[in-house]
Amino acid sequence: MKHLLKFALAGLLLLTLIGWWLGHSFDGTWVVVCVLALTLVKGQWLIDQFMDLRTAPQWLRWTVSGWLVLVLGAAALFNI
Repeated sequence: MKHLLKFALAGLLLLTLIGWWLGHSFDGTWVVVCVLALTLVKGQWLIDQFMDLRTAPQWLRWTVSGWLVLVLGAAALFNI
C-alpha cells in the first residue's frame, strides 16, 4: 500500500512539473490546452484514488467528474 501511494504521489508531481514546464517554456493556445488536459488527468486521478470515488455510487462519481469538467471548461473559455 505504501508503494502504491508513493507511486501515485510521484505521478501527480510529475504531471504537475510537466504542466509547469510547458507553461513557463512555451506560448500559445496549444499550451493552455495541454496544461488543462494534464489538469483533467490529475483531477480525475485524485477523484478516483484519493477521494476513493472509484468504488462510490456512479451518480456521485459522475457529479464530481462533471464538476471538474465544468471548471476546466470555464478556465479554457477564459484562457483561449
